[in-house]
Amino acid sequence: MHQPQSVVREGLVTGLIGAGAVAVWFLGVDTIAGRPFFTPAVLGSAMFFGLRDPATVTVGFQAVAAYTLAHVVAFLAVGVIVAAVLAEVRKTPHLLWLFAEFFLVFEFGFYGVIAVVLAPVSAELAWINVAVGNLIAAGGMGYYLWRTNPVLRQTLQRHLAGAPADDTEGASEDRGAE
Repeated sequence: MHQPQSVVREGLVTGLIGAGAVAVWFLGVDTIAGRPFFTPAVLGSAMFFGLRDPATVTVGFQAVAAYTLAHVVAFLAVGVIVAAVLAEVRKTPHLLWLFAEFFLVFEFGFYGVIAVVLAPVSAELAWINVAVGNLIAAGGMGYYLWRTNPVLRQTLQRHLAGAPADDTEGASEDRGAE
């Protein structure tokens, strides 16, 4: 059974994986475009310093650091929430739908918030790059959780194969038939 400290630790590692994946993705995209750190500079300037015209952005430490901190904190929070949901799924496997629902709500909510909050600068950011970055982050986070949760992995595999979520369900059905 996972203790609260291990759930938080698992969540923090999960969040760091996601934040790091997105950061590396955008560093690569921006560097290839000849503008390293441009994306966090635009987002940081828009979120914290009132940038309205992305053509006027300058890549500077303050905007990049402010956005990076917000980005990491957001991913850490998401990681802890995901780890807490998975802890509940470990105890009650049929709640696995909650995990899938959380992922979908988070993804659609993320795009909605970004579209509203960062509307003035959204034209400067290629949405396909944002989507790919999020998929890379979700894949990395999911892979980590998949590898570090063998009981959950086995439960999911049994469930997808049509077997009962745990052995007690089948055992109580067998006892009732006696």
